[in-house]
Amino acid sequence: MVITMRTRICPFCKEDIHSQALVCRYCTRDLPPPAHQQIRKQTSYYWLAAITAAGIIVSGAAFLASEFLRERKNWLTEPPRRPKPQNPPD
Repeated sequence: MVITMRTRICPFCKEDIHSQALVCRYCTRDLPPPAHQQIRKQTSYYWLAAITAAGIIVSGAAFLASEFLRERKNWLTEPPRRPKPQNPPD
């Protein structure tokens, strides 16, 4: 389970710290109150990979369905093929 948290950068040591921290855990200095411009959320691009994978799966299924329907149309319109009778060898 991945837990994302909002972080900000310590103005003194430039490390990522929790957005509501009062003291930096790296340089142990008192921090100014968080401003809205300093709060940064860790971004995740897993949603982009999930949407891409879903698009590939849906387009593949649509392609297979269209090819099946095209082949089915050929089965229905072509006359049935009957094997030619073979003459027994003499």
